[in-house]
Amino acid sequence: MLMICLSTGLIAQEGLTLEQAITTGLNKNLNIKIVEKTVDQTTNDYDKSIGGLLPQVSVTASKSFSNTNVSQQFLNDPAPREINGAQSNTFDVSPTLRWTIFDGLGMFYTRNRLAEQVGLAEDDLKVQIENTIAQISNAYYTTVLEQERLRVLQDALELSSARVELAKTRYEVGKTSKLEYLQAQVDYNTDQSNVLQQTEVVYNAFVDLNRLMGAELDTRYNVESNFSVEEVLELQELLQSANLNNPGLLRAQRNREIAFLQTKEVKAEFLPQISLNLGYNYNNRNSDAGFLISNQSRGFNYGISASWTILNGFDIKRRQQNAKIVAESRELEVQDLKQQLEADIRKAFINYENSIALRDLEERNFEIAQENYDIAQERYNIGIATALEIREAQVSFVQAELRKVQAAFSIQVQEIELNRLAGNNLR
Repeated sequence: MLMICLSTGLIAQEGLTLEQAITTGLNKNLNIKIVEKTVDQTTNDYDKSIGGLLPQVSVTASKSFSNTNVSQQFLNDPAPREINGAQSNTFDVSPTLRWTIFDGLGMFYTRNRLAEQVGLAEDDLKVQIENTIAQISNAYYTTVLEQERLRVLQDALELSSARVELAKTRYEVGKTSKLEYLQAQVDYNTDQSNVLQQTEVVYNAFVDLNRLMGAELDTRYNVESNFSVEEVLELQELLQSANLNNPGLLRAQRNREIAFLQTKEVKAEFLPQISLNLGYNYNNRNSDAGFLISNQSRGFNYGISASWTILNGFDIKRRQQNAKIVAESRELEVQDLKQQLEADIRKAFINYENSIALRDLEERNFEIAQENYDIAQERYNIGIATALEIREAQVSFVQAELRKVQAAFSIQVQEIELNRLAGNNLR
């Protein structure tokens, strides 16, 4: 009854295709949402970096007070003058504008680098999407595989059930021994145990699929019970597509460009920096002592300034050398990734071809095992074959069908991996 309830609960669910699973995952997968936030952050950095090309405006204001004792003596009055508690206050306001019009083009290199940082974050998002599509596809077809295994084991259980009934009837009419009847019951219980264990595996497969889709973990679907193998993949086309579309390779190339721009940023520090300056000053001073009781001044000031770092302990030179080393390292990483990518595709393609050949072999073997079981069943029904022979034929038949399903799944897995490496999932 437990087996029937579990299997019925899994079947009586809403249908789910691979395309629907991928669409749901792309909309709800939490890892994708995390990377999207990084894209938003880098985009914001780039958008606001336009401020580095604009003038800088600042305002400085101060108000100060003093209370002092003053002793003064003037030329025209030799008598000293004493003032206790003389108060004074000063108010000063100075708005200034500074606009760097040349810094060795460093501000432009920085903005270009930030634009590449946005592209790098978008490449990270593409990598995450590509991997998520592959993970969901693998999880979906793993669920298909486990449900097919469950179906095969349930079919085997039905065969064992029919054998128990036949053995029971023979035993009751005295045509066979109780040993054969008990052995049939043992085999039936073994098959029942296999079904219950496989039901648990199917449940776990659905949990993994829902996790990747961002859905409720206890949701169940009726997935398609077959594998959509293309069998049209070509090695050279995959290699060419990988060089053009693989998001990991594109990301490495983007990192190389960022490193190149960083070398130009540092190099710009060797050149002088030229700025335009414009300011306004308002100053008002009031004092109880001195020649001037009140003094007020205001006016504009403007000009141009230049600064040039001649020597700073070779720090700029050191950073320029390090930036060049990083750029060379990024170039080597691109070359290494290209080589690794080609190696992975070639190995996956060999596995893909071997899986196709194995699938064809297992299909032929399944037909033989099925015919062998049919013959053994007929012989057992008329009392020629022994219980051991029918059980061996049944086990061989079940194992052959399981291998056939596994072979089809292996082709699907290799196809998913090849498309991921070639960057085809995003096309």
